[in-house]
Amino acid sequence: MRFTRIIPALAAIALLAGAAGTASAWQYGDAWIITTYELVKPEKWVREGNGGPGPGGGAVYHWTAGFDGEARVRWRFDASVHHGDAPTTAELFRVWTWVPKNDANPFNAYNPIEVSFDGIVDEEGSMNPNIPWAGQFGTNHQWLNRNLANQGDWVLAGTGPQAPAPGLVYAKAGSYFFAKSNFGFYGPNDRYPASAIMIQVVPEPGSLLAMGAGLASLGGLLLRRRS
Repeated sequence: MRFTRIIPALAAIALLAGAAGTASAWQYGDAWIITTYELVKPEKWVREGNGGPGPGGGAVYHWTAGFDGEARVRWRFDASVHHGDAPTTAELFRVWTWVPKNDANPFNAYNPIEVSFDGIVDEEGSMNPNIPWAGQFGTNHQWLNRNLANQGDWVLAGTGPQAPAPGLVYAKAGSYFFAKSNFGFYGPNDRYPASAIMIQVVPEPGSLLAMGAGLASLGGLLLRRRS
């Protein structure tokens, strides 16, 4: 088991990835980078060899454009990421996505990142009783705006459009995150990327103050890394 401290410039993650720490069970404030992703309809995606978050997350990323009812990207929070040391019941998470810098094809489309809480495909149309939140419009499926911009950096997702708390979603070991381009207003030049994401487990909002100001900022973020 490895840990690294994340300084405010999250681009420094790769430089710190070798720092070692002491093994322990998961705790609030822990974060995991999910570098591996699945592409649905891979023929719709363009591969770029440079622009990812770096050695820790890889340089390669993919992007797609325009409306498509099936093309999507999935990030699985499975044992290959958490190695059995992650919450097994519902906990709140912050989500960052890596937004590659690509001057030729800037990323500026509205594109939420969504959560499949139980790791089941197409659960978004239901009221999942395992998610401890009522939701609205007959579903408690969770969505966070990815806040895409041509930044070449980690970008915090949120606050909505539908989440149990501003910028937070419920997830657990076995959940997966995904993004897709099936919004009817997507134009042919609306692009969005697939690259690494980072998730951080946090306590319920009422107890966030007990974590101190350092948890709310990027400084002091504890990144769980594994050998």
